[in-house]
Amino acid sequence: MTEWSNVTVLKTVVRVSVPWVRIPLSPFVHIYKFNQIRMSNKKDSNGRDIFNGLHIFEGESVDKFVERFLSRLNNSLEKEIRGQIDKLKVEYKRDRQNAINTGITAKVEEDIKGWVCPRIPKWINSDHLTVLGIIAVFIVAAGFILGFSERLYLLLVPLGLFLNWFGDSFDGSLARYRKKTRPNYGYYIDHMVDAIVIIIFALGLGISGFVRIDLALLFAVMYMALMIHVELVTFVQNSFKYSFGLIGPTEMRILGIFIAVYMYIAPVEYFKVFNQYISQYDIAILLVCIGMALVLFFSVIKKGLELDKVDKAKWKE
Repeated sequence: MTEWSNVTVLKTVVRVSVPWVRIPLSPFVHIYKFNQIRMSNKKDSNGRDIFNGLHIFEGESVDKFVERFLSRLNNSLEKEIRGQIDKLKVEYKRDRQNAINTGITAKVEEDIKGWVCPRIPKWINSDHLTVLGIIAVFIVAAGFILGFSERLYLLLVPLGLFLNWFGDSFDGSLARYRKKTRPNYGYYIDHMVDAIVIIIFALGLGISGFVRIDLALLFAVMYMALMIHVELVTFVQNSFKYSFGLIGPTEMRILGIFIAVYMYIAPVEYFKVFNQYISQYDIAILLVCIGMALVLFFSVIKKGLELDKVDKAKWKE
């Protein structure tokens, strides 16, 4: 059997045994060929040993080999990850804006909208759905507050998050489907409602007792800072991006549902840190806030450099 037929067998075995995994095999192919050549003791046109006495597991050749291998592996993995993200990305026109959603659920969500919007009764309009989204977040807040003393009320949280998702995601989609958009009104109302919703959510979480009020409000501040970043980019570049990487509002709601389920089944535990008592939910919210702060920091740096380059390019015109 030739060396390439062995590689083919390797690819086939991996993809048949784990069909949903897409492993970038090119680095491993290079390793295999490298060893095959070394073992065959091939010589160049002048009759000298190709490896000149160096072998893969000797001295400096090890470091060079590992460095080359890791470089090829990282490039292959980066291309694979970027390819998977591109497959998830959804782009469409939102009135005069280019809307982009790279969230994990983006394509599934758009498919659901395409099926549901034609089936929504005509007497229901986008304003009704917007109001539903606001009412839903009060249900979420009530679930947190009442659920601290009676766990059964925590079931209101997943219900409220689902209704909030439906109202917030479908109000604009319904208007676009019926070709009854109001670009200025919709843009203003949509983002004001988003701010009100996150404030009510944070207050409900902070008053409940599960999370300290200061950390809950920090969560609201960080979330709205990300919103401001998105709005400024929309204003400057006319491109509205729903998500940061694979995480968007829908993914955050799903995370909230999982947290509510955990709250239902797990007791609240307190830890003394620097003479302050914090719960496991305080720690979770703090980690989320740190994550959002890092995302905001790198997003601002990246976008700032991009806009600086665009503006300076105009100096040469």
